[in-house]
Amino acid sequence: MILSMTGYGKAVVAYKEKKINVEVKSLNSKSLDLSARIAPLYREKEMEIRRLLAQKLERGKVDFSLWVEKESTVDATPINAALVENYYKQIKAISASTGIPEPEDWFTTLLRLPDVTAKTEVANRFQRLTTIRTVLSRS
Repeated sequence: MILSMTGYGKAVVAYKEKKINVEVKSLNSKSLDLSARIAPLYREKEMEIRRLLAQKLERGKVDFSLWVEKESTVDATPINAALVENYYKQIKAISASTGIPEPEDWFTTLLRLPDVTAKTEVANRFQRLTTIRTVLSRS
């Protein structure tokens, strides 16, 4: 249990092709006032992270940050070519049947559609939470 209300902690853990950074800052306060900034990949675990922090911290104004840095060797987000082709065919068919003109800029139109540029690899949720716990214990 941390007894001081004023403090700073930072930890970095390398996981696959990324670095997970955690930073905790706290100031004196009568109760626990937790402000969390969490990377989108881990946002679904925000309540779990808050619970873990509340177990370790009694009180204070706490700023918690978790962000992810990808290594420069990681490839860009892949484009799902099969899905782009499917969207293209559907839009052409709708255009032909309704008389609505086809888009002038196909690339812009197609790349904005859902899941065209989404990562296909989804990390194991248990492993992500274990990694978060590791980083939290180091900060």
